[in-house]
Amino acid sequence: MNHKIYISVDMEGITGVIHWDETDEKKPEHNYFKKLMTEETNAAIEAALEAGATEIVVRDAHASARNLVPDMLNENAKLLREWSRGPYLMMEGIDDSFDAVLCIGYHAKAGTPNATLKHTMSGQILDLRVNDQSLPELGWNALIAGYHSVPVIFVSGDRALTEQAHQIFGEIETVAVKEGLGQAALNLHPKRAQRLIKEGVGKAFKRISDFKPLKFSSPYRMELHFKNEDRAFRAEWYPGAKRIGELVVSFECADFMDCLRFFMFVT
Repeated sequence: MNHKIYISVDMEGITGVIHWDETDEKKPEHNYFKKLMTEETNAAIEAALEAGATEIVVRDAHASARNLVPDMLNENAKLLREWSRGPYLMMEGIDDSFDAVLCIGYHAKAGTPNATLKHTMSGQILDLRVNDQSLPELGWNALIAGYHSVPVIFVSGDRALTEQAHQIFGEIETVAVKEGLGQAALNLHPKRAQRLIKEGVGKAFKRISDFKPLKFSSPYRMELHFKNEDRAFRAEWYPGAKRIGELVVSFECADFMDCLRFFMFVT
């Protein structure tokens, strides 16, 4: 069966990654872990191809968006690098033509106990809520995919992230490649992590019809809980935004695209 697949790849949820230096392209440690990031992505690509994918777009969705190693990536996938500065961010390039989304190397939301390098988007956000539901980056990105009626069918990252994925989606296919313990993490061997990702993606494709796009009911009510007051002060000037606390700004809209614009301009 022919499938067009979108793969969004972050880095904090790759096995072995436990320190910010390992995710920073300016640090020497990054060179090793960007290879692991590419290999975990390839595991997902291989499974998708075996399941009948005929077109695969990979979005490098970490930091500079220039982390995946192009000549290491499976040649059957197209790679989207850098940021356009548009509102889709980690889901750039998604549209109604895709059949499913895979999320590789994702991490838990800010404030999650025993989670590796947890944060929400820029690191300046303590909490992101939509219709009273607190979301990790995974949930926000799934809503973007859902706006185009595309379901997320597989997620890999640390244990805390996979638990949050089940809270959001229910019976989604996940692979935990590590488990946090305070600032430390117990990691799978890279080859084992890659095998499990390939197996997990394969399982997801076998039940692809079970998955539904993540959609919330309109009107949408967003809340951004900022780390610093100056961010909240700036955000309250966005048309339609309201300051509802020292660090909290809310925004309501009927079309989720307006939520994307709000988020883009205030974060």
